[in-house]
Amino acid sequence: MLLSRRRRAVAVLAGLALAAGFTPPAHASNDPNWDKQWGMQTIGAPAAWARTTGAGVKIGIVDTGVDLGHEDLAGQIAESTSCLDTKGNPLKCTGSAQDDFGHGTHVAGITAAIKDNGKGVSGVAPDAKLVVAKVFKGSTADEADVIAGIKWVVDHGAKVVNLSLGGAVFVAAATFGSELTDGVEYAWKHGAVPVVASGNDDLFGAGIGSSEYGEMDALVVGATGHDDKVTDYSSPTGNAKWAILAPGGSNTRTPADDIYSTYWSNGKHNDYGYLAGTSMATPHVTGAVALLLAQGLTKEQAVAKILASADKVDCGANSVHCEGRLNVARATGAVR
Repeated sequence: MLLSRRRRAVAVLAGLALAAGFTPPAHASNDPNWDKQWGMQTIGAPAAWARTTGAGVKIGIVDTGVDLGHEDLAGQIAESTSCLDTKGNPLKCTGSAQDDFGHGTHVAGITAAIKDNGKGVSGVAPDAKLVVAKVFKGSTADEADVIAGIKWVVDHGAKVVNLSLGGAVFVAAATFGSELTDGVEYAWKHGAVPVVASGNDDLFGAGIGSSEYGEMDALVVGATGHDDKVTDYSSPTGNAKWAILAPGGSNTRTPADDIYSTYWSNGKHNDYGYLAGTSMATPHVTGAVALLLAQGLTKEQAVAKILASADKVDCGANSVHCEGRLNVARATGAVR
């Protein structure tokens, strides 16, 4: 996707209908759909929860909004707003962050859905709170609104910011030095860890796609499937200095191999569903950062710990600095 210098339209690359059957993980929550959350078991979330659940940390969700009344999320939302049509000015963010697409609600549930409430699913950091900025109209967004959203969530206390945006956005940003990269750097310089999806552009396995991140201060995240291998759609992490994989759901299989989370769909209340993509991998890492920050680590220490503790799986072609697949149990010190 090419982005104009003035007004850049960006697409959420959410759910390809990817998939495959799986063995349910050990029961670690009384939430009825816990057994569908194979990604949580893969990264060792149940062990990590014995050490930290993210209490006291605010997570920024810059996306399509969140279903504000959802049974598994409503109690998690500390603040929310719309940053549509702001021309990049966070002071103009106002109005409702109600999701009207579903992507942001799915992402939010992976990061911080309420655990052990007997409903739905559990998030990686179930005691963290969410600060939500709606920056998408349907599946597209203006780059300036994304920048405003990043700044708004950081200015309202977010210490880690989830950016499950199309990978092409950051290829252009890093290559041409656009303001969007400046938005990411704003987050880092103001005390927050940006976590960015690598994108779903590598559909032919050629090792091409989102590969020009340079020295951007962000964790760049690719996706693995239930087989713990990098997926064929996941764009390479390229020359990103901080790169890691996390569960995003596999393709050419069944829906149960995708990532199950909270969802919004028109006319349905308290919805849940499967999606797959690097958009789903990214909030696993965002939640993991929140767990570490809640343990008292600095943002620099949290990033270093995430990378050093990763399981050494193959990241695929053109992912020079990728450290492997997220292991939050090891990162939090729950296991060695």
